[in-house]
Amino acid sequence: MERLNFSTNWNKKLDCDTFSTIRLWNPEKHHEGREVDIYDKTTNPPRFKGRGKYELVSKFKLHQLKPAAAMLDTGYSLEETLTTLRTMYFKTIPDLENQPFAYIIVKKIKQVNTQNTLGL
Repeated sequence: MERLNFSTNWNKKLDCDTFSTIRLWNPEKHHEGREVDIYDKTTNPPRFKGRGKYELVSKFKLHQLKPAAAMLDTGYSLEETLTTLRTMYFKTIPDLENQPFAYIIVKKIKQVNTQNTLGL
């Protein structure tokens, strides 16, 4: 299972059942129905937060990001989110303004407990 790692738990999203993430576009990875293991790398060792499924994947460029999507994803305003993304990627992506990104809605998959709690 592929890992979906978070080095920052923006807006405490990893504590939610459904949340968004903004990633550099990768058509091999970013498609609806994909299942991933979610890890919070703000802890040492990284903490498993559950298994998730990509419910919605939208391709966009930075100038297309909407204020509501930015705020829900990061907890920041649109301008603060754009500044953060530009800071994160300015060394690795030469033409960031034309770089496609993915806005992904991830829904955690509920684990069903199949053990008999009565010990029978």
